[in-house]
Amino acid sequence: MIEVSVGSVTSKGQVTIPKEIRDTLGISEGDKVIFLIDGDVVVLRKVRDMKLSEVLLRQKPWPESSLEYQRRLRQEWQRQ
Repeated sequence: MIEVSVGSVTSKGQVTIPKEIRDTLGISEGDKVIFLIDGDVVVLRKVRDMKLSEVLLRQKPWPESSLEYQRRLRQEWQRQ
């Protein structure tokens, strides 16, 4: 893996993808990207020629069902 550039995280958790990376991956405004986590490494990949839902289905098994996730979020929101 090659380190290309450094970005900063904003107060909203946003990071600008450096121009060199956007150019290399062919990423432009409106394109979808997916983040893959491997330990403490995050890989950004452009979603090409497929629906985002298809990409997410390939990432299974998920640690919890969508219903369990929604219930957990509701409980967290109620605690705040």
